[in-house]
Amino acid sequence: MNLLIRNVRLIDGCGGEPVPSVNVVVENGVISWIGEGSVVPSAHPHYEDINGEDLTLMPGIFDCHEHFAGDGGQNGVLVMNEDTPETLLVKAAGNAQRALMSGQTSARDVGSPYGISVTLARQVATGSIPGPRITAAGQWIQAPTTWPYSMVHTIESAEQMRRVVTDQIAQGVGLIKVGATGVREDGSDYATLGPEIAGLVVELAHGAGLKVAAHCTGFTGAAEAVEAGIDSIEHATQIDERTAKLMAEKGTVAVPTMSTWDYRLNAAVRWGLSKEELDISEARRDASKASFKRMLAAGVKIAAGTDAGGSPVRHGTVVRELEVMIDAGLGVMQAIESATRTAAEITGVLDRAGTVEVGKLADLILIDGDPLSDIAALRNVWAVFQGGRRIR
Repeated sequence: MNLLIRNVRLIDGCGGEPVPSVNVVVENGVISWIGEGSVVPSAHPHYEDINGEDLTLMPGIFDCHEHFAGDGGQNGVLVMNEDTPETLLVKAAGNAQRALMSGQTSARDVGSPYGISVTLARQVATGSIPGPRITAAGQWIQAPTTWPYSMVHTIESAEQMRRVVTDQIAQGVGLIKVGATGVREDGSDYATLGPEIAGLVVELAHGAGLKVAAHCTGFTGAAEAVEAGIDSIEHATQIDERTAKLMAEKGTVAVPTMSTWDYRLNAAVRWGLSKEELDISEARRDASKASFKRMLAAGVKIAAGTDAGGSPVRHGTVVRELEVMIDAGLGVMQAIESATRTAAEITGVLDRAGTVEVGKLADLILIDGDPLSDIAALRNVWAVFQGGRRIR
């Protein structure tokens, strides 16, 4: 776990300009020195010596919205709803490894059947299963009509919510995930939690040192969640100017998951989608982009998340999410930070990951190319390090 990476282009994730040639030393899995100038490899005889010339060193990538128990694909969510816990855990382990190999060293799993994401996170932490460092929610928690699946935990009162959240905290979850948007029979949306329950979730989670993520695909649900102090708005497909400004003022982070509609639209022909299905996906795209632009204009923080496994999106594809956000108006450096520093902030691990700085864990990737010139270069992963250990 001792490394010397020499002559490498550095994007440290801290917001500054890239440094064309630096040297980075890693000792016992932690970044111990960063400096310019020449370094003599022989001075570090027991270190893995890497000449990083023409490579780019970056923090490992985060995906802030995953469901490792799901494989993705056209019918992946339905299959996830039907599989046994044992099968789901095996699938989750495979998906975690695939994500790690893509350069993704950290993740938030924002809900899993039976809460197996918590088990997965523990096994990854012990080294039993290779995967990103996972901050895991347990089961999704919803009021009726949020998700039409049996695998979620449905509550109908503040007392039930208190009991479920308290139980999840005792089980060792890393965050709390709630549904804040419901859909009526006519297709209109409404806030499902109510101010009392939304505020209760925030009080309980923050009291335990945890953040709260809220599924929000409607205007009223998002506004209520932000006002209650929920930390991140997931999907954020219906955000008006007022809510966007409030998000910016309160520091609420948006995780837009644009990959969900992008994947469906790209797959429309091979799936043989009907005109009605295609119209629905296009409407979601248009609403998502419009909301995204409002949030950017208001200065809302953006964190990258794909909804892999909870939608047709596959794991290990966060680069496509960055590309879609850039196409919608996000700056390239902002996009990189959405998957590094900002992602680490909303995950609650910025003190030890998300940037390349002395004293932080050596969760690093080496890219063959320059992502600032072409974000697609992030697919050219030459090496992956997790805690200084070379994974790829």
